[in-house]
Amino acid sequence: MRTFYRSIPFTAAVWLIARLLLAYEFLPAGLEKVLGEGSAAWVGPQAGAAVAGFLQGALAKMGGEHPSVYSWYGWLIQHAFLPNAALFSYLVAFGEVLVGLALVLGVCTRFATSMALLMSMAYFYAGTVSSLPYVLPLEMAIVFAGAYAGHYGLDGMLLARHLPWFRTPGEGEPPSGAAALWERIIPALVLAWILLLLVAILGR
Repeated sequence: MRTFYRSIPFTAAVWLIARLLLAYEFLPAGLEKVLGEGSAAWVGPQAGAAVAGFLQGALAKMGGEHPSVYSWYGWLIQHAFLPNAALFSYLVAFGEVLVGLALVLGVCTRFATSMALLMSMAYFYAGTVSSLPYVLPLEMAIVFAGAYAGHYGLDGMLLARHLPWFRTPGEGEPPSGAAALWERIIPALVLAWILLLLVAILGR
């Protein structure tokens, strides 16, 4: 049983399911923003209107005894996000589409998931919960431990075969190329996560 759970095909199949669950959250949401009835407020002549409304709603959550938006994030909203609402509107709309497609195809999987995690954290600090309780753990799992997340995808079936730098290490094999790079990036991501938590606690 232990060998079964450690096998690459089984592990990769689990990551495939996780990938598709995340893609189900991001791709439809992005396509709705880009092609849906309300697309004008995201990528059309009124680009930025939807983002500005969302951010104004987040600012309203800063008040009360138990605010759901921290003061430091409110400062970012007022001085960085709102003045550039149109830019962030395009970034969010097309970012969700690109992340969703990358997760479906399994291309640059861990990088795409890190971008998904960044967007999810932005929604989280803006006081939005919705599907985040299951989305955030999946994203963190792929970013921090998903060495085989793209095994059943373009990462494993195309890039790894033609570009050795993308090759996933076998069982008992030391990481190299992209896998080794992620081994170096992960500690920095963990440190950034700890710093964000500290800022959130001190900024209440």
